[in-house]
Amino acid sequence: MSWPHFWMHKTWKTQLLRPLSQLVCWEAARRLTRFKNFPPPVQSTATVIVVGNVVVGGSGKTPFIIWLTQQLQAKGLRVGIISRGYGGKAKQWPQSVSAESDPTLVGDEPVLLAKQLGCPIVVSPKRPEAIALLNEMGTLDVIISDDGLQHYAMARDIEVVLIDAQRQFGNGFCLPAGPLRESINRLKTVDFCIWNGLEEEKPFPLNVPSTAAQYRMQLLPVRLRQVINPEQVIELKCNEIGQVTEFLGESINAMAGIGNPTRFFNSLKLLGFQVKEYAFSDHHAFQWSDFKHLDSQKRLLMTEKDAVKCMAFAKQHQQTHWWYLEVSPQCDDALITHILKKRKPYHGS
Repeated sequence: MSWPHFWMHKTWKTQLLRPLSQLVCWEAARRLTRFKNFPPPVQSTATVIVVGNVVVGGSGKTPFIIWLTQQLQAKGLRVGIISRGYGGKAKQWPQSVSAESDPTLVGDEPVLLAKQLGCPIVVSPKRPEAIALLNEMGTLDVIISDDGLQHYAMARDIEVVLIDAQRQFGNGFCLPAGPLRESINRLKTVDFCIWNGLEEEKPFPLNVPSTAAQYRMQLLPVRLRQVINPEQVIELKCNEIGQVTEFLGESINAMAGIGNPTRFFNSLKLLGFQVKEYAFSDHHAFQWSDFKHLDSQKRLLMTEKDAVKCMAFAKQHQQTHWWYLEVSPQCDDALITHILKKRKPYHGS
């Protein structure tokens, strides 16, 4: 979700909402304590890795899950993914997801993951149900939960938290005074903190009370793909300062229905585009009416996650000037080695 302005600052609104914020933090701490004292039963022989965050809105979980899955698959491990299927309107759960699944039924992110990874994916608001269906589908070495850090009905072996290096934790308050789902102290109990967009030369922020191993992730722009025909590509050949000479100064429309649209818009500006921004709420259910007023002579750029939802009516209206930006997540090679060391000991290497 997009953050209101006061979540990045301490204003009169923050002070007004602090009593509710303190209540949210207290309840989150109570639930965590109960989880630690009375953990749920183990639900799979696979190692369960939760990839979540402590704030609401996007922090880069989806590209990290793509990177992690591909790394594990390269090691010969069988990987499955579970997700809530946010925004999906299926009448029955759990649901198995394929590259051909309808994102309006199972959610946009699971379909995107299915298109890229080709591994078993199951969605359900109740994650233990999703794990149970994955268990029925075949033996897995690793199950990755897309979000679910606070879903304490689900047993887990490894917890990974993604942090947006730009927005970090906002004003540091819990909902509704700030963006935190729970206190930052939660980071003391997780295994890994991954900073999305933290430059190599910058140190890890000092205000994080974490004993977890910390790593960086960068999302590198690779190419543009046409929405109606993803096989149609434009490779991004950058100059020495990271701009695409071919598009330098081109005026475009850009839309994003993700947790932090500003990050996407800024990445396009760094590539050299002149950007007119259209930001939507995270997981926005796009309709043709959202686009028909745009200048049809300009290129429209969107995220890959949004393209999954827009492909059908892009084809219907033959929008050949709609493109999405493909990015490649890059993490430190040492991270996958560290994760593998934390796998359940009774699994093969």
